[in-house]
Amino acid sequence: MALFGRKTTEDAVEDERTGSTPAPLWRDEAEGATPATAEPTRRTLDEQRSFLLDKVGAMRPFGMQIWDVPGLVLCEDIDSDLDLPLVTTARTSGWGVRGSDLVGATETAPKRLFVVDSISVSDGPGRPLVSGAAVEIEEGAIIPEGVDAVVPARAGHVDADGYVVIGEEARLYQNLRRAGSELADGTPLLRAGDVLTPRSVAVLAEVGLDKVLVRPRPRVVVFTVGETLVAPGQPLTRPQQRYDAATALITAAARGDGATVYPLDIVPSQPGAVKQAISEQQIRADLIVVVGGGDMIRDVVDDMADLDEAVVAINRESRIAYAGLGDGRTPLVILPSGVISAYVAYQALVRPVINKLNDVDPLSATREEGRLAEAVAGSEGVTQFVPAIRDADGTVRPVGATDSELAWDLARANVLAVIPEDWSGADAGATVECLVLDDARVGAPRP
Repeated sequence: MALFGRKTTEDAVEDERTGSTPAPLWRDEAEGATPATAEPTRRTLDEQRSFLLDKVGAMRPFGMQIWDVPGLVLCEDIDSDLDLPLVTTARTSGWGVRGSDLVGATETAPKRLFVVDSISVSDGPGRPLVSGAAVEIEEGAIIPEGVDAVVPARAGHVDADGYVVIGEEARLYQNLRRAGSELADGTPLLRAGDVLTPRSVAVLAEVGLDKVLVRPRPRVVVFTVGETLVAPGQPLTRPQQRYDAATALITAAARGDGATVYPLDIVPSQPGAVKQAISEQQIRADLIVVVGGGDMIRDVVDDMADLDEAVVAINRESRIAYAGLGDGRTPLVILPSGVISAYVAYQALVRPVINKLNDVDPLSATREEGRLAEAVAGSEGVTQFVPAIRDADGTVRPVGATDSELAWDLARANVLAVIPEDWSGADAGATVECLVLDDARVGAPRP
C-alpha cells in the first residue's frame, strides 16, 4: 500500500515532498529554568539528567525515500499488499495441460492432446485452456487459465496431426511457480520499531514502496569555545596553544549514537562570536552542544532563550548550562572544557538526550562489572567516571592522572569505571560498574 494509506504508529506525519523539516517534540521550557540573576543550581547526576530528558521528546516521524533510511527506526507496520510472484509461471519448458486429461497415461497407453497455442516469456497468458487441449510453453512464461500442470518437453512429442502425445500422468501444480507462493498478500514484512537495514530497503522496494515512515536522525551542531585552541591540521604558532580534540571527540561520539552531526570551527571566547554561531546554527539543529564557554552563557543567551545553569556532581563537579532556544525551544547544552570532562558529561548527560530523540532507551549502554586493581580517590556526593582498562578477567586498571584531560587516556581506556555518589572513593578490590566505551572488547559479558 502507499505510504499514506498505511496505518501509522503516531498521529504526526511529515512528508519530505512538502518541504517541511521534521522536528523533535520539545517540552514546556518554563518550568525549572534558572532566572538570569540566580546562582547555578546544585544537582546530582540523576537530577540533571532527568532535567534535560524532561525537555525533549522523540523526533517526529517523517516520510523518506527508502535509500535514505538504513539505520533509522521504522514508525509503521509494513505488510505486503501484493503476491510474489504476481502471476503463475512455468518452472520448465514443456506442455501446459489439465492434469485430469492425463489420468491413466502411460508409455504404452499415451494420451493425445491437441496443441492450441505456443506461449513464450514475452507473451501474455493467452486464452483459457479447454479440456482435451495443451499449450506449448516456455520456462518463465505466464500460465493461461485452465492449466494446472506443465509436463516437461521431453515427455511428449507432436504427431503428424498436430497432437502432442504424452505417456505419463501429471501431478497437480507440477512445474508451476504459483502466484503468491513465495510471498502472499498480507504477509507481515517489517514492524514499527525495527531498525532498517539495506536488506530491509530491498524488501520495501520488492513490494513497490519508494518511501517509508521513519524517525529521522537528530541534527546536532557541535563546536568548542576557546582562544588558545587550534584546529587539527593547522600550525601551532604560540607555546600556549593546543590542538582541539574535544570537537572531534563529541562529533564522533554523537554520530556513533545515531545523530547527524555538523561540527564547526573553533569559536573565539567572545560572547558576540558565540551568540552569532548559535544564531546561525539554530535553524538546522535539533540539539546544539558547546564545549567550554559556560562562564559567558548569560551574556550569550540574554533574550535568546530561557536559561538554566547547574553545578552537577560528576567528576570534581561540572558546570552544565542549558538553554531552550527560540519558539521551538531547541536545546543548547554547554559542557565543561577539557577532553575528558566534556566526554564524561556527554556520556552522562548528552547521550541520553540523543537516545531519547532517537526514541530508544535513554540509558541504553553496555555495562560490565569489574574489580579495581587500585584505590580511586573520590568525594561523597559526586559520581566519578574514571577512564580505565578492564581486562578479560574483570580487573579494572585506571589510566592517567585523576586531573588528566588527554584524549590519549581515553584512547587507552576501554571503559569508564563508575564510582557512585554515595561512595567517598573506592578501595582496591572493590566491585564497580563499568560503562563500555564504543565497541571496545572487555572480555566475556557478565551473567
